Amino acid sequence: MELIIGGAYQGKLSWAVKEKGFEQDELFELSKGLPDRAYPCYYHLEAYTKSACEEGMNAERMLEALLPFIEGSVIISREIGSGIVPMEPFERLWREEHGRLLNMLASRSERVTRIFCGLAEVLK
Repeated sequence: MELIIGGAYQGKLSWAVKEKGFEQDELFELSKGLPDRAYPCYYHLEAYTKSACEEGMNAERMLEALLPFIEGSVIISREIGSGIVPMEPFERLWREEHGRLLNMLASRSERVTRIFCGLAEVLK
C-alpha cells in the first residue's frame, strides 16, 4: 500500500497519475463511498472519512471497511489537520478521526509521500 498526502490543490492526484501511469478507469473517488471492487488508486479519502464520521464510524471501523479494497493500492488524501482547529464539534471530530486513520494507513504503508506545490517528498 502507498499513501499520498498533501494540502488541497497541491497536485496529489496529478502527480500519482503521472508517476504511476494510472488510467482513468483505475481511479476510484472515495467521495462516492466504498467501491464494489478493488482499484489500483483511491482518492478523496477525506470525503469518505467525513461521511463515515457522519454515520458515527470511528477510524478503526473506517479502516476495517477499507482494508478489503485498498491492500496493494495507492490512497490519496488531503491533509485536514493543519491550521486552525475548527470551533464546530463535528468538524473537530472529523479532523481527529481522519488523522487517526491516516496514522493507521501510514503505519501499514510501504511508502508515504507528501505532495506540496506538485513536488514529492518521501516520508517513508
